[in-house]
Amino acid sequence: MMRTPEKQNLTWLILALPLFFPIVATAAENTLNGGVSLGQAYDSNIYRDSSNEESEWKSILTPSLLYTRSEPTNTLSLKYAPGITYNYRNDDKYMDQFASAKYDLLLSQKLQIHFLDTYLLTDEPYSDPTNGTSGISGRPDSIQISDQRGQNRYWTNNLTTSADYEYAQESIVSIGYQYYILDNKDDTIADFVKNSPHLSIRHHLNQQWDTKLAYRFIKGDFDDVDSLNGSNNNNNHYNYHNNNINNNNNSEDLTTNASDVYLYYNFTPFSSVFGHYGYSQTDYDGIQEDYDSHTLSAGANHRLSPTLSLGGEGGASLLQRDSADTNAFYMRLSLNQTWEKSSWILSADSGLDEQQFSGVNDLGLSRYWMIRNAFNHTFTKDITGMASLSFRDDTYLDRVPQEKEQELQGDALLAYSFSQWYQLSLRYTYVNHQADLAINE
Repeated sequence: MMRTPEKQNLTWLILALPLFFPIVATAAENTLNGGVSLGQAYDSNIYRDSSNEESEWKSILTPSLLYTRSEPTNTLSLKYAPGITYNYRNDDKYMDQFASAKYDLLLSQKLQIHFLDTYLLTDEPYSDPTNGTSGISGRPDSIQISDQRGQNRYWTNNLTTSADYEYAQESIVSIGYQYYILDNKDDTIADFVKNSPHLSIRHHLNQQWDTKLAYRFIKGDFDDVDSLNGSNNNNNHYNYHNNNINNNNNSEDLTTNASDVYLYYNFTPFSSVFGHYGYSQTDYDGIQEDYDSHTLSAGANHRLSPTLSLGGEGGASLLQRDSADTNAFYMRLSLNQTWEKSSWILSADSGLDEQQFSGVNDLGLSRYWMIRNAFNHTFTKDITGMASLSFRDDTYLDRVPQEKEQELQGDALLAYSFSQWYQLSLRYTYVNHQADLAINE
């Protein structure tokens, strides 16, 4: 597979921006914001190894520029934030990269177009799009790389485009496309390119009834990983670890066709019940086993008050493979509560999860359940805090024999803003990962 080198990729992104965003001679508001953050980071187990833990200290200096151009019918945002990093463990200095371009265009009251491109070059293994934070200070993004990777340098580019058209009152058709590329410096970890067009239609039948149809196509193009002897990575410890636990399950190219059908009945503008059927088919080019999955569920959404909403969905999923069928309990629960200075989110879900694009070679398909709990509070106008706790249980179906892994994660953040320009923050994350295979813990 041919790939543009990481530095050229960033250059092409910058050069191509004028092609996507033509300048229109109308009144516009232009703003340019700059900033700089200095971070000190400590990781107690950089290789995610239960038997030979190695810690690491880093200092990170991150200048940032954000340009925004706003007009009545369109908004353009460009951000660039390089991270100048000093690693005390190996006395190494290097630069991470983060760049993003976002463009929203209102062609008419009924037609909108959206564009977002995010480029990232780093060795930070983890980002969590659910709370808008990432392992890189000050640079939240929508790219999720599994924490189990440890410290491995990579670059990724995530391009998404979409168009929304309201063809009738409260009836919307949406069409979009995602291009996602992951390239690792370590040749023992599979790189991939993901292409995914999608289409959805939400149709308002009458005051009580709505329906939604959705379809997504995924084409995953994976690189074959090199053997240990062929790797050019100097970190032989991690290469040995990775080659012995990751069986290259995801180096096979795949195609997925997925569709969902929903039927809603609205009791009031704040309460509804619905039924759902989902179907997906995944075919591998190589010897890995193809599968079909079916999901049938029913649920309800209700806003109890302006500050409290509750939603739930339950059903069953069936995974069909030539070797054996697998059942899973399908569940989605969420509770959102807000107060004057606080907010609380409690959620739980279970079912079948396809993790081929998480950046770890041997995750693949799993039967899982998880629960999350997050709390945000504003102590004063200058002091804010966040705390979250989650637990996840996975049974990986592509491994022979099937293996169970469990992960407990806690996260806490305290931020203090002083003067007009400064903020001091402290964050602590704890992860405990347990597995049937000890080397995965």
